[in-house]
Amino acid sequence: MKNIFYTLLFTSLFFSCKKNDGNNGNNGNNGNGTGQLNEYLIPPSATNANINSYNSNHYVCVDTRTTLKNKLFIFLPGTTGSPEFYKLIVKKAASLGYHAIGLTYPNGPDLYTVAAASNDNTLFGKGRQEIFDGTDQTTGVSVDSDNCIKSRLYKLLVYLQQTYPTLNFGQFITGNDVDWSKCTLAGHSQGGGHAFYIAKQVSVDRTISFASIDWNTSLGASADWVMQVGATPISKFYSINSTKDQIFAYANVQTQLADMGLIGSAVSIDNNNSPYSGTHKLTTSANAAISILVPDHNIACLDQYIPKTTQGAVATDFDNAWTYLITY
Repeated sequence: MKNIFYTLLFTSLFFSCKKNDGNNGNNGNNGNGTGQLNEYLIPPSATNANINSYNSNHYVCVDTRTTLKNKLFIFLPGTTGSPEFYKLIVKKAASLGYHAIGLTYPNGPDLYTVAAASNDNTLFGKGRQEIFDGTDQTTGVSVDSDNCIKSRLYKLLVYLQQTYPTLNFGQFITGNDVDWSKCTLAGHSQGGGHAFYIAKQVSVDRTISFASIDWNTSLGASADWVMQVGATPISKFYSINSTKDQIFAYANVQTQLADMGLIGSAVSIDNNNSPYSGTHKLTTSANAAISILVPDHNIACLDQYIPKTTQGAVATDFDNAWTYLITY
């Protein structure tokens, strides 16, 4: 398990070296909300001076060329990954009318180091809770109230409302908290697990997991939180996984999604059309755009791995699947 997450770390380091667009703050348009693609790169520390780690840029996108849904799409990267590796899925949500955010959060390998092979099957849930809200749950994970997902998202929304008021990010704030009822939570790998876990703690509009499970290798079972009844109805949970995933064995993925109770049977996006018989469990066996490291784990949403057309656009099967997952 440790070697797997070192592989993911090297993947992130590889792409961070390959990709540098020269922006260290806000970019894109001026945020006046008049028919344009608004994109911003915002370091978390600009929103809260107490953020002291995991400070790679949040990525924010609002496309006012389309009718806005007044809903918020939040994407959580995989282990050690940055939102700048996942711009295409965030832009897709924006094109569908969402205010869209790729959120930087404490996504080191600690969660898996402490929980993946422990005889204590509660540690996955405890670690995810601490990463979500900063409450001290376990010595294996160390995230405080300033650096947790909940605070980072809230502080980013406050910052965006103050800096770009015409884009109306304030509609996603209620009191001193996020208005979770207007949120679609999505994420890849570790981030997909957080999306599902958080949706069990607060009631959200929808949640989507890309290539993620919490599997205890010592016990050969799903983490205990997977079977717990949550605040969000299971009818709002969606997933997509590669049948060839090098990180999470597909047989274990099938078991965990059944444990959780996701709707429908697995349907491949490779040879079926939307709406995929209404299932909430999509699969692919396609080949990734590049083959370095763990391509099948990354194929569903990591920018450089997603299959492309000859013109460089997201391949039709994946573009249609994203639309389905986000809006169906």
